[in-house]
Amino acid sequence: MEKVYEKAYEKVIDYIESNILDGHFEVGDKLPSERELSQMLSVSRNSVREGIRILEVIGVISSQHGIGNYIADHFDKTLVQVMTMMYALEKMTYNEIREFRYAVEFQAVVLAMDNITKDQIEKLQKNLDILENSQDEEEQVLNDKMIHYTIVEASGNRLVIANYLALAKIMDNFIRETRSKIMTDARNSIAFQGIHRRLVEAICSRDLELGKKALDEHFVYICKNLDT
Repeated sequence: MEKVYEKAYEKVIDYIESNILDGHFEVGDKLPSERELSQMLSVSRNSVREGIRILEVIGVISSQHGIGNYIADHFDKTLVQVMTMMYALEKMTYNEIREFRYAVEFQAVVLAMDNITKDQIEKLQKNLDILENSQDEEEQVLNDKMIHYTIVEASGNRLVIANYLALAKIMDNFIRETRSKIMTDARNSIAFQGIHRRLVEAICSRDLELGKKALDEHFVYICKNLDT
């Protein structure tokens, strides 16, 4: 049964999405020209342009002026934009963002137990060493973030990684302010670094229960300092 489209550009979107799902289009493939798509789908070139523009906005297509349109995978950027706008328009609260990030990192810890590589373990240990010994706050912030990102990366799950990157982008300012508050108090600083040490040791030794406990401690500590 032939599909009924409300607007002609929907036919263009459906054609491209169907070909991606069927495996006929892959990342990096060049699409037929606007003229070819127009003739092939019996729609105007304006409809072709509108369909391509929509797919470009959501990260499916990359348009290169004078060269053509290509299948892309810019979904991380799109996720950041969507979540940022939801937060800015008060369609999503900071607590919801924080809870979602906890869920994403929790799943990352679970998956990393089986998937982490030797190189990633070495990266974690190096970042922890710098975090504990550096006197430079910017360097501490960077290595704190790298510990969390490496654990997420070690999950091997692209959806976990994409969602984490989008959430981290929104939370950066909050985390930076919280870290500054924590690091100005020597006792807080030592306690916070201890939590990161337990998290890294849990991942490196593949101790799931210890990893869950350390992640819980981390988020409780963050919440406590954000709320005071």
